[in-house]
Amino acid sequence: MSIPILVQKFGGTSVSTPERRQQVVGHVRRAIADGHQVAIVVSAMGRRGDPYATDTLLDLLRSDGGPVEPDDYDLMFTCGEAISAAVMSQALKRAGIPAVGLTAAQARIYTDGQHVEASIEEIDTSRLHALMAAGQVPVVTGGQGVARDTLDYTTLGRGGSDTSGVALGVALGACRVDIFTDVEGVAVVDPRLVPGARMLTRVSYAAMHELARFGAKVVHPRALMAGWAGRTPVVIRSTFSDAPGTTIGEVEDEAPIVGLALLPAMETVVLPAGAVNAATREAWERRRLVLSLCDSRSGGLIVGAADDKRAELRDAVAEARSDPRRIEGRCCWLSIVGEPGAVREHHPQWLTRLEQQAIAVYGFELAGRRCTYVIPEAARARAATLLHDSL
Repeated sequence: MSIPILVQKFGGTSVSTPERRQQVVGHVRRAIADGHQVAIVVSAMGRRGDPYATDTLLDLLRSDGGPVEPDDYDLMFTCGEAISAAVMSQALKRAGIPAVGLTAAQARIYTDGQHVEASIEEIDTSRLHALMAAGQVPVVTGGQGVARDTLDYTTLGRGGSDTSGVALGVALGACRVDIFTDVEGVAVVDPRLVPGARMLTRVSYAAMHELARFGAKVVHPRALMAGWAGRTPVVIRSTFSDAPGTTIGEVEDEAPIVGLALLPAMETVVLPAGAVNAATREAWERRRLVLSLCDSRSGGLIVGAADDKRAELRDAVAEARSDPRRIEGRCCWLSIVGEPGAVREHHPQWLTRLEQQAIAVYGFELAGRRCTYVIPEAARARAATLLHDSL
């Protein structure tokens, strides 16, 4: 009987200090004791300001104020993960767990060659399987791959470590992928806004994908799409506890209304109806991180992007070749996700509750299993609490 494979992905905060790396060692040791062959995927250590964090390294390229070429960006980006893989591999070895650190090239992760926003095309798992069969734990750099012909490094864009972790799990035929982070799972709403928000034990791929697209930051939408396509369950867990976490997969949601997500501080404009087609909107979201909604009241196209993507938003509006009907400025996009029938049934009640509390709704999109409301940024926390209490 074959030994089940488990892929564990650890984010930057999980590997940022010696103490936290020992917690990672503990999770790997328990997985092996439970009878799994284990491969792990790691992000760069820490966050901006920490010496080996990705943003700290990238700031070296930006220090003269000039533009950064995509190939140099990707080469520098990969350095943080390579350091992390070596350090984590060493930590496992010193704990008596055979391990080997691997770059994306050594792990044979091949992409389409697109710098900064590459897509994984193939993972040759022969070496990884051989290592695990020999009792070693591959420690693979996250968020990156190489072009097959040139072996040039390419990165997978925002959330790339999640994506590569899940893609690796699918390619290896893993029983599941555990994504370790600093929260104990997926909450009905961000607990920082609504303290005590209930944790979900399970959520469907479809519902979680919508929550992730519209603000739930525990896992990236592209990672979910990879798991969904490969029918590989994904579990969101905390590095710092033994809590079972939230399982995302082909499961039934716990309730007709699953949860609430928020995209704060979105620079928002409204374009005329039909300004661009669906393919262009999808490209905006994929390549520029510019989101769009079809306003269910006016038919206008509501377009928004985070503060650090204002240039991309301007480029998208210019591409539409339509003058904005109006400019809303910084807005919060609040989305409720659930079964389509339940969302449609409860939408009038949610809209009424917002308006009764004098929270302006600049527009909304009722789309399948999601309803998104565009509201003033200042009303973000109040609206989240108000609608959470009505779920």
